[in-house]
Amino acid sequence: MLPATKGIFDRLTRRGRLMTKRTCDRQGHVLRDGRFLFRTPTAWEYAAAVACGSDPAAQRWLGWQRDSIVARGARADALRVVPGTGPDWESPDPQSIDLVMIDVEANRCVGLVSVHTGEDGGPETGGYLAPDYRGRGNGRVLFAAGLTLAHEHLGLPRVRAGAEVGNVASARSLLAAGLARVAGPPTYRLPDGRETEAWWFQHSVPRTTRCGGPQATWFPASLL
Repeated sequence: MLPATKGIFDRLTRRGRLMTKRTCDRQGHVLRDGRFLFRTPTAWEYAAAVACGSDPAAQRWLGWQRDSIVARGARADALRVVPGTGPDWESPDPQSIDLVMIDVEANRCVGLVSVHTGEDGGPETGGYLAPDYRGRGNGRVLFAAGLTLAHEHLGLPRVRAGAEVGNVASARSLLAAGLARVAGPPTYRLPDGRETEAWWFQHSVPRTTRCGGPQATWFPASLL
């Protein structure tokens, strides 16, 4: 997944609006796991979510292109976004469904999870957390939300995830969420062009459901 922040921060001065939606509809998805709410973000929430993964420690594994990274001086402003405010937003990637992760108790955006097109053309999930939410078991919640989105909202029987060899924290979180190690291509290419060795994980279910939110219609039937 390749975030795009161009054009977002010049809109942060626009008057926001409170989003009170609690169920999925044509405009987006909503799901809840304990203290965390996952939903289709507003433009401001998306800016905050991208800021959550823009620090050097995260970029070691994520490898975004430079113009997708929120500069250090702008991160603090983005992370102060109040959840539920901001204009409507459309994903910069037409083959990705993204959900912002919101800590309801702290009233802040703390990460992002997506279901998107993987390197084999099939469904893949991935995500990241804000620095102060890492190493606390929240990765399991993040990836579990990705599975819920895939299986219970998008009707996908199989979803895969990749992690760079050596990213033990991500691998542990994927396993804790219920994914299992599987064979896959030995390497994958990050958005910045860096090629890295890969571990692969997969989760499958016998039955799926679809909600009233936007659907991922671009996956070939042979890869589902």
